[in-house]
Amino acid sequence: MRKNNWISLALALIVAALVGLLEQRRAAYFNNPQIDLDRFAPSKSHRLDYFLARRMQRAEWATLDARFQIRGSRNPHPDVAIIAIDDRSLEELHQWPWPRRIHARLIDTLAKAPPRALMFDVFFIDPFTSDPKGDTLLAQATEKHPWVVHSLYFSLANERITEFSPPFRALLTSMHQGGFVNAVIDDDGVLRNAIPVLHYQDQSFDLLSVIGAGLYLGKTPEALVRQLPLDDRGHLLMNFEGRERTFPYYSYVDVLTGKVPASTFAGKAVLVGAEATGTYDHYPTPLSKNMPGVEFHANVIDNILRHNSLRPAGMRWTYFLIGFFGLICGVFLARFSAWASAIWLVAIAVIYSGVAQWLFASRDVVIDMAGPLLTLGAGYVGVVLFRFFTEEREKRLVKSLFSQQVSGELLEVLIRDPGVLKRPGERREMTAFFSDVAGFTSISERLEPEELVTLLNQYLTAMTDVIFEFGGYLDKYMGDGIMAFWNGLLRQSDHAERACRCALKSKQKLLELNQDLEKKGLVALNARIGVNTGIMAAGYMGSSQKKQYTIMGDNVNLASRLEGANKAFGSSIMISEFTYEVVQDIFEVRFLDKIRVPGKAKPVKTYELLGQKGQENGPWAKSLPLYHEAIQLFADRQFAQARAKFLEVLQILGHDKPCETYIQRAETFLAEPPVKEWDGVFELKTK
Repeated sequence: MRKNNWISLALALIVAALVGLLEQRRAAYFNNPQIDLDRFAPSKSHRLDYFLARRMQRAEWATLDARFQIRGSRNPHPDVAIIAIDDRSLEELHQWPWPRRIHARLIDTLAKAPPRALMFDVFFIDPFTSDPKGDTLLAQATEKHPWVVHSLYFSLANERITEFSPPFRALLTSMHQGGFVNAVIDDDGVLRNAIPVLHYQDQSFDLLSVIGAGLYLGKTPEALVRQLPLDDRGHLLMNFEGRERTFPYYSYVDVLTGKVPASTFAGKAVLVGAEATGTYDHYPTPLSKNMPGVEFHANVIDNILRHNSLRPAGMRWTYFLIGFFGLICGVFLARFSAWASAIWLVAIAVIYSGVAQWLFASRDVVIDMAGPLLTLGAGYVGVVLFRFFTEEREKRLVKSLFSQQVSGELLEVLIRDPGVLKRPGERREMTAFFSDVAGFTSISERLEPEELVTLLNQYLTAMTDVIFEFGGYLDKYMGDGIMAFWNGLLRQSDHAERACRCALKSKQKLLELNQDLEKKGLVALNARIGVNTGIMAAGYMGSSQKKQYTIMGDNVNLASRLEGANKAFGSSIMISEFTYEVVQDIFEVRFLDKIRVPGKAKPVKTYELLGQKGQENGPWAKSLPLYHEAIQLFADRQFAQARAKFLEVLQILGHDKPCETYIQRAETFLAEPPVKEWDGVFELKTK
């Protein structure tokens, strides 16, 4: 793994650790039953800690609310109903609070087809002094029917009872069960949880709706509470079925007058509570800005009856997901460009959000989203910023090192992926290219220094442009000599073909350059080129003060020797048999000789590169078959016949240095035949 990749991973894990710490502090404040957040005042040293934890908690609540809103409303349990003290009931029954005899009449009316539970989300604390008889009637009706449940009023601090205000004495002694109705409002003012049970002076008090659900199911509240997925604070995370009025509402006055028959509520869990405007018993929930408190209790009963209250996955899963997303940022996203990483980031976030939504809507499971998504986003930003600054530095380094050694196209590739420069030395097949100006020493002696510099610059510029055109890497200038290669920094499967095309184009470019030089009165140039393909060592080599990407090995040296061998044959572009094997179906060549270069014992077949396959016409089309026959005759020691064939080639071409060279050698062998062991190999004595 590259150093930068390790640093990216470390950055992403540091981000994950910081988010994990933030989540731990969030849990310490908001999941801690010992802290009363309503009255909590952090010390100066903890203000930032609490501020960040609070922001994280609000972000988590926001993700939970969004899941509710995406899911929308669902059909409630059919056996949960609400008898609403609505505006019309208040108008028709006049004063409020009503005399207790009205509530006694409601109980008696429903007793004709009794519900399983009738829960009054209404406080009857003080006696109704203007109608004491009504208090007696309510107490008698309550005592008569055990399915009637009344509300208890508590004052709470840190979710502990500090004051208990019981119903008026007659009702308190007559009722079978009473439940508290206190709501737990989160720090952002939204109702999301219920407290099923509270403790006061060694007594346990159950939530009104828990008692009602127990009556409906025929179970004790204690048995129900044991089955609920409560958090560390004893809270039940509510799975609200929808907005306000998701449950069926029936006007109190309509039930009392018989407009809605009592049979409507037979066998059901029925709640009585205020819905009227101005009754101050409304709360914001994830799906509603103004839900009546009585419908909150309807949701609690629904959750218990259908076993679908929300189950938090727990902090262990949160920490795991934070760590996992840290690894995703440091290992996976760090491999791509900023834009590609951004696309993956969005895709991963969408997938995770989709999974979280599916778990919420289909499995009633809540996994934390704020922390994991914050890790994903912050990890991405950290990795991208790190890569931006380091890669910008690397890009500047690449430009400074390679802007004059590769084409603009290849330079852009290197800038996009500077990591290729950090590869260790490697061996693989490449193609080396050497060129040199014939007789440059004598040319330089005839020119003034200024003229020589101008000439050389023009030549090197023209040849370098051609190398770059075919994607070559310019290794170095050696006076008038040029060294280049293909398939080095960047993979080029057609490296041999590219080098050959570069050689042919260089020859053509030199002809054009010579025409321009002649017009300026400068000396025309003639260049020799050697090309070889084989296994070479490539790497970023040099001293601690200066390094250069280059190639080394016997096959590099062979390319250099082939360039010099052109002098012995009068050829212009000499390629080895190894290059020929790759490009023989692409280019037209002619065999030159088997030569043994200095420093190598094994001879190498060499060829002169002539042009594109099938494009040679005119003199070459006629002469090449004759030339190949002459070469075969020469190899078979039939020197006189070979000489005659080479002369036929010259009659077509007019002048050809390789033919003239072979004619001279044939005449030499005719005068003094080679030894019996002669293998036809030409010994190259000079480099």
